[in-house]
Amino acid sequence: DFWELFSKFKAYNNISHELFSTVISLDNVYIRHILAHKSIVRHFDHVIGQYIFRNKDCTELLLKIYEVKPDIEKIKLYLPNSLTNIMKNQMLEQYIDSENPNLNFLKIISNMQSNKDKIQIDPKIILKANRKHDKLIEKHFENSPGMEYGVDIVLSDTQKEPIICKSIKSGIIQISYSKKWFEENQDYSTLLNNFIYLFEFMDFQMCCNLVSKKLSLGLFESMFIRSSSSYIKGTAFNHINMVALLQLHMYYGFLLHINIQLEDVMEWFFRNYLRDEFGIDNFNVKMPSTRLNYHEKCNTIFPALESVLKQFKLYVEEKEIDHELLEARTEQLIYKNIPSLVDKKYAYGSGQEFDTVTFMLFSNQSNLGYIERMDDKYETLYELLQNEKVDLEDYRENQLKKINWLVSNEYLVIGNNRSISYKSKELINTLKLLYENEVVSYWRFDENTRNIIDGLSAKKIVEFESSLFSRLEQDYYNYHLNRYKFSDGLDLRNKYGHTQWLSSNEETHYQNYMQFLKLFIIAIIKIKDDFCLENSIIKSKTP
Repeated sequence: DFWELFSKFKAYNNISHELFSTVISLDNVYIRHILAHKSIVRHFDHVIGQYIFRNKDCTELLLKIYEVKPDIEKIKLYLPNSLTNIMKNQMLEQYIDSENPNLNFLKIISNMQSNKDKIQIDPKIILKANRKHDKLIEKHFENSPGMEYGVDIVLSDTQKEPIICKSIKSGIIQISYSKKWFEENQDYSTLLNNFIYLFEFMDFQMCCNLVSKKLSLGLFESMFIRSSSSYIKGTAFNHINMVALLQLHMYYGFLLHINIQLEDVMEWFFRNYLRDEFGIDNFNVKMPSTRLNYHEKCNTIFPALESVLKQFKLYVEEKEIDHELLEARTEQLIYKNIPSLVDKKYAYGSGQEFDTVTFMLFSNQSNLGYIERMDDKYETLYELLQNEKVDLEDYRENQLKKINWLVSNEYLVIGNNRSISYKSKELINTLKLLYENEVVSYWRFDENTRNIIDGLSAKKIVEFESSLFSRLEQDYYNYHLNRYKFSDGLDLRNKYGHTQWLSSNEETHYQNYMQFLKLFIIAIIKIKDDFCLENSIIKSKTP
């Protein structure tokens, strides 16, 4: 409050720079409070700039301003113009060299990208931060084993069931597949469907299971310091993608063992399946040859992936694939701009009302799942109402305001006996799906559910988009292939497509090739889903 008044009444005009320099060095004065006021920062620009430069604790503050997602208060902070780019780089380097740098901030520095409005960071500093981070991690786990988690993929000679999952010890899951089942089901359509129904790359609405979702983050993970431009991922994301790559590794090797190349199966989809099922016969794709090493395969597969996505985009727009027109189009492929064959492909929760109702119903932080006679048996209001008879009298006065809001907005109703229940179970279940999955594939649901979604759209609680990939899937592709959106992206496209990455480690190239195959397979499933949905909609409208 003091600094707000100090700024509002321009009291800084009565204070010398020398006195101000003394004041901001006092123990009970926090530079963050001062930086919230642009007029003070501009008046004492040089004094504040020198203070920040000399104070090593300010480096973390600098990173928070530039890189870290805003905190709950979302207060904008201003930096003095006198803090030059050279000074900022020196601060970062000194922080890296300090005795106990924070691992989270080191990771942020290692993923920073230059920005003319913020900082032009020296690449040597990025490399130095990355090496220091890895060194500290290695040192930490010398004495602390951490929490073990993993997966054991088994190909069984005796198992009859296609798949068996079981826990073999704490944190370790074993997934066993039947070798016999694979050998007896070698048609190409089944070989691709295995990625949906056995390996579970996709969920029931043909949305990718491997993406990072907010609800998959643990409580502590959601509180980690991370860059505002980083791809948010936690243990669950790392685990499920580790499983996917191990499944692909096992499957790829097994298919080679029975003289089937997965790349041939993928070519078959474009050359034969789309022609036979949907009459689309002009897709061109050339997958990497078996004669190539994995470095060369990586250099070849991304252009093939980008080519089929561009061909699909052109087909949606023109209803045909004109390869001369495709060659004449030079725009960069942006994943969010790849359209869908169907309108209203995806529905997303939107607006303040959606955030409020889903928080009250489904979040364990809303406190509506707690009533005294049930103690801590249920975490959310949804769980409580699903399992118990609940009355208004069960709630304290401070909770009733939220209950009354849900009633007035027609999500809950109060019965004659003052019992609380859903106004529409179908509506609540639809909201739950939107809350948990962050997306609904509109045409994958029955007419009743679609009508509910349309009603939510009319109330501006839901918004539609028509694209091949959902928003989460778009982010997933951007994270793997570039740094267009995420500073910590794997950047595989640029490593192989632009810089001709010259790493001699064939194992690294093999692992990256598995990543490319994974993304290609997901794209195939999404393209198939789009054609199937269009076909289904057309049939439903035919008398």
